Amino acid sequence: MTERKSGLVAIAGRPNAGKSTLLNGILGSAVSIVTPKAQTTRERVLGILTEERGQIVFVDTPGIHSAKKGGFNEFMVSEAAEALEGPNVIWYLVDPDSAMEHEKTVIDLLDQRADRATPIWILLNKSDLGRDVVPLGEAIRTKLVELGFRSPLVFVISGRRKKGTEELLSETWKMLPEGPFLFPDEDQISDRPLRFFVGEKIREQLFMKLGDEVPYSCAVEVTKYDEKANPTRIEATIHVERDSQKGMVIGAGGKKIKEIGMAARAEIEEFVQGPVFLGLQVKVLPNWTRSADTLKKLGYHLPQSRKDKRGHS
Repeated sequence: MTERKSGLVAIAGRPNAGKSTLLNGILGSAVSIVTPKAQTTRERVLGILTEERGQIVFVDTPGIHSAKKGGFNEFMVSEAAEALEGPNVIWYLVDPDSAMEHEKTVIDLLDQRADRATPIWILLNKSDLGRDVVPLGEAIRTKLVELGFRSPLVFVISGRRKKGTEELLSETWKMLPEGPFLFPDEDQISDRPLRFFVGEKIREQLFMKLGDEVPYSCAVEVTKYDEKANPTRIEATIHVERDSQKGMVIGAGGKKIKEIGMAARAEIEEFVQGPVFLGLQVKVLPNWTRSADTLKKLGYHLPQSRKDKRGHS
C-alpha cells in the first residue's frame, strides 16, 4: 500500500483576500474568524485536513501589509513572513478589487522570505463577483518568474462558493511528499487549544458589533475556562487602549457588551457543541498595541523578542 502523504501549505495574501474563508470552507469548520473588515486574522492558525490519502496542514496568516517597526502591525506581518519559510506549497490569494501596485507588499515579502524552489500558486479569489482578474494574475505570475520562482500556476476560485477548490486540492495533493503525519490524531483540526478559539469567537463579535476602528484596539484574554462546571464556565477580559473605547464596548446601560456576549456565547456553544456561561469584563490597557512588553504579556511576540527567545543575538 502506498504511504499516505503529508505536507504544509501556507496561505498568504493581502488583508481581506479571503484566506480564512477559503480555509474554513475546505475544513468544514470555522478555525479562523471571518468578518467583512480587513486584518481580522492576527496570528498564524493551523488548519489540519486529514483524509485517506494523507494530511495537509494549512497555515492561515494575517494579511500582508506595510507596517511600522515596534507595534502590533509588525507582529502580524512577522506572523505571515515566518509562515513563508518551509511550506511545500504557497497559496497566494488575490482579491478581485486589487491592483499590481497593491500587491507589491506581498511580492516583496515573498521575494525576501520564500525559497525559490517552493511552488507559489496564484489564486484569483472571489470569482463569484464576476470581475476579470486574469490580467492581474498574469502580471503577478510574470513578476514572480522574473524574481526566480518556478512558473507559478494560476487558479480562478471562489472560497465562499467553493468553486475551483476541488481542482486546487487535487493539484496540491500531487505536490506533497509521502511521509508521516505532522499531527497523529486524525480528528484534530487545529494546533490551537479551545481557549484560543473562545477568545477568537469573542473577538469576532467585537468586529461585527462595533464601529470600524474600535475592534483593532481590542485584545481578548480568556482568564477562566472551567469544563467541570455545568454549564462550562468561561470568563474573559476585553482589553482596550482608552477609556472612550471602554465606553463604546460596554455601551449605554451595558447594552453593547450584553449584545456582544450573547452573540459570542452562541458561536462558542456551536463550536464546543454544548452550553456555556460566558462572563465578560472590559479593562483599559493603555497603548497595548504599541508596547512590546504588553504585547508579549498578551502572547504577541514581536520579531526581536522571538529572536531573544530562541537565543539569538
